[in-house]
Amino acid sequence: MTEHEYRRRNAVLATLSFDPLATISTLRSEMETVHGIACSADLLRADLARPKEIGLVRSDGHAAQCTERGMDVARLRAKFPGWN
Repeated sequence: MTEHEYRRRNAVLATLSFDPLATISTLRSEMETVHGIACSADLLRADLARPKEIGLVRSDGHAAQCTERGMDVARLRAKFPGWN
């Protein structure tokens, strides 16, 4: 994983930790305005696949939300191998 990918994936998780239920459109907008990271909707969906697989987020392809574990990882209250 490149530094840019790592930064983008952490930004997605951080954004979700402050938004109870974010659509892909909302996520994309937040990524650009808050984190200065431009990305496509398809890239966001792909970035959500891994944290969904390991239980950090819930996602249906149109919207996503952090799980309790995901919130802990995003806010650095818990470690997760390969994530932080």
